[in-house]
Amino acid sequence: MIPNTMDALSLRQNVISQNIANYETPGYKRKYVDFENELQKALSEDSALTLKVNRDQHINNTLSLGKIQPNIQIDDSKSLRDDGNNVDPDVELVRMTQNTLKYNTLSRLMTYAIQRYETAIRGGK
Repeated sequence: MIPNTMDALSLRQNVISQNIANYETPGYKRKYVDFENELQKALSEDSALTLKVNRDQHINNTLSLGKIQPNIQIDDSKSLRDDGNNVDPDVELVRMTQNTLKYNTLSRLMTYAIQRYETAIRGGK
C-alpha cells in the first residue's frame, strides 16, 4: 500500500513539474494525478463482507490495492488568460509542497516498518 502510494505521489510530482514548465505554453491545460479517489472508492467497496481464503485457488473478493493505478487527468477548466493556458504557478507550487510533505511522511513510515522487521529478524538485539 505505501509503496504504491509513493509511486503515485512521485508521478504527481512529475506532472506538477510539467505543469510549471509549460506555464508559458499557449493552449496548455494543466494535468493532475487522481489517485486518492480511486483508493477511496476501493476502500468503500471493501467495507462489504469479504471472504477469508487460505489458497490462491479460492474465490477471493478482497481488495487488491496493487490493482489501483493513478490516473493522469486533464483539467479542462476555463482560463483567465487569452492564450488558453490554465496553469497557475503559485497554486502548482503549493500543490508540489503538499505532495512533497506526503511523500516524506510515507518515506518515514516505510523506514520505521523496515526497522521493525530488522529488529524482529535480529531478535530484538
